[in-house]
Amino acid sequence: MSTRRDFLMKAGAGAVAVHFAGVAAALTGSVSANAQSNGPITMVVGFPAGGGPDLVARALAEAGQRELNQTIIVQNKTGAGGRIALDWLGNQASDGSAFGLTPAAMLASFPHVYRKLSYDPNDFVPVCKICDYHVSVVTRSDSPFSTLKEFVAWAKESKRGTFGVPSRGSGTDFIGTLLSKAEGLALEPILYRGGPQLTQAVLAGEVDLAINLSSNFVELAKAGKVKVLAVSTATRSPFSPGVPTLAELGYPELIFEESIGIVAKKGTQEKTTHRMQEAVRKAMGDASVLNALQILEYRPDFKPAKQYGEDLAMASERYKMFVQKTNFQPLD
Repeated sequence: MSTRRDFLMKAGAGAVAVHFAGVAAALTGSVSANAQSNGPITMVVGFPAGGGPDLVARALAEAGQRELNQTIIVQNKTGAGGRIALDWLGNQASDGSAFGLTPAAMLASFPHVYRKLSYDPNDFVPVCKICDYHVSVVTRSDSPFSTLKEFVAWAKESKRGTFGVPSRGSGTDFIGTLLSKAEGLALEPILYRGGPQLTQAVLAGEVDLAINLSSNFVELAKAGKVKVLAVSTATRSPFSPGVPTLAELGYPELIFEESIGIVAKKGTQEKTTHRMQEAVRKAMGDASVLNALQILEYRPDFKPAKQYGEDLAMASERYKMFVQKTNFQPLD
């Protein structure tokens, strides 16, 4: 018997993967009679100034505007986990005057984890992919375990354990839940308002594990304040080659890399999105852009619109699998 959740998956979220796969095959959604804007370009980012996506956007804007010979203004419209920015972009003209730089989750995950969105993911077309980032599983430096195997043994013996995440229904949340399920544990997920709050919590010993983007722990790991137990990459990360992957520790289903890319409103002319795509391609060779990615431990992985659309479709299917395996109930 089909449930409302099944219906949402088939009729709503499932359509997202079909949409992006279709866009990848032929960018028919980008054909429009709208004239290209020659004025300043707004690059909207759904996260605060100084955060990872913002730093990437500003580095790309500086290098990209030299290629376009147009000013690119980075505008932060924060809140609701990045949803407000896409809501804003969806209400702009499809004339190339506005683009969005966003993690894939806003388009690939949110249709699966929210009952209703303020925007329609099908109202956007991929422009290009910029980079990938991964998740780290960390504990405080003075915790009684130094490996994930030791943590699992400790949790089984003590019949307790917690993991902190910055948001429900995120890749970090699914990793913690599936790890707990794989080992027959009853780990308690603790939700924090964001990355900084989660970082402070693990340092204070409020949670046994913190699961979040690796960029949140780079300096803390270097300073010896946290121990990185595992990373979510398919193979060992070049940023931390001494840290094992979740896959090699026996959890291949926990391979997880999220992408950041640029999207435009559906209806934007293909020549306009292609022009931005090529400007970003060239900007990706700029030292300032590569340095920003290096500092954040983001792996450069430029892909043009077609391949980026295919990646988004695959990401949507991966999140759908996470939702099904964890019996996740969509959020309001």
